[in-house]
Amino acid sequence: MLDALFKPKAVALIGASTKELSIGNVIIRNLQTYGYKGEIYPVNAKADEVCGLKSYPTIADIPGEVDLAHIIIPSQFVPQAIEECGQKGVKAVIINSAGFSEMGDEGIRLQEEFLANARKYGIRVFGPNCQGIINSDPELNAYCNFTFTFPKPGSISVVALSGGVGALIMQVLDDLDIGQRLYASNGNACDVSIPEIIQYYGEDEKTKAIILYTEGFDKPREFLEVAREVTAKKPILAMKAGRTEEGAKAASSHTGSLAGVDIATELIFEKIGVLPFHDEGEMVRAAMAFSSQPIPTGNRVGIITNTGGPAVIATDVLIDFNLEVPKLGEASIARLRDTQFPQA
Repeated sequence: MLDALFKPKAVALIGASTKELSIGNVIIRNLQTYGYKGEIYPVNAKADEVCGLKSYPTIADIPGEVDLAHIIIPSQFVPQAIEECGQKGVKAVIINSAGFSEMGDEGIRLQEEFLANARKYGIRVFGPNCQGIINSDPELNAYCNFTFTFPKPGSISVVALSGGVGALIMQVLDDLDIGQRLYASNGNACDVSIPEIIQYYGEDEKTKAIILYTEGFDKPREFLEVAREVTAKKPILAMKAGRTEEGAKAASSHTGSLAGVDIATELIFEKIGVLPFHDEGEMVRAAMAFSSQPIPTGNRVGIITNTGGPAVIATDVLIDFNLEVPKLGEASIARLRDTQFPQA
């Protein structure tokens, strides 16, 4: 479904740059540093090579097939770039460039124009105004992204509307020495949607837990249907920002999303089995537990402790979350009496 995006055999960069720290340079360096197993094709009409790789004047000049193309050029040139990608047979594009629906009427017009070109050729569009994807599978090592955290392989997959929040989540995971499986930050999400990405993660056998950050749902019914299906197989841990009127306005200006004041999101999450969080650090730690432990089959929780106070605190927390702390059975009590000091 989204294999051309997450498992590309060849990546082209339209707008590849010789300037260090520019996005068109950093993505190539990241692919090289992460050990990408596929072909990398810089596209730059003014340079013979970029990052030590042969550069091509246009995508049409690339000799091999291209699955995925990054587009890192001014917004007014993107529709034509999509047209050229279609003629080349590119299957998916990541538009890192900004200047579309988040910028008003002219940006919306450009976005509609490049989307029309993409649909004409059957190209899937990731973004625009986005970071990109990461696939930590050692057989691929695709770092199609301009961040600077290089995750080790793991079983937690992340999807974040905001690249800044996504990068923070990725860094927290890395700081805790927790591996990651797949990562995606899709910005304006004009085509490839968060529900599609969640569905893809749900079908990925190596993903055991999914972390989601979003600021709104343009297609809430699609999200509900997909999330309900996926949570039956693996946990989704979610953080929805823009819950207040001021936050919703900030979300709209951020990615051009249709977020509105959203007081019912957590109730919806609860209904379909999505676990809500307000703190990304807490969400990451919970994901670590879900990815490394069997999924509980019920709500009964036992406590093992070497002192009483923490057990009292833990009991309060568990009860607050509608969990049950069962009483010890007679056989367990008898065994403890036989093996412990009387004072215990």
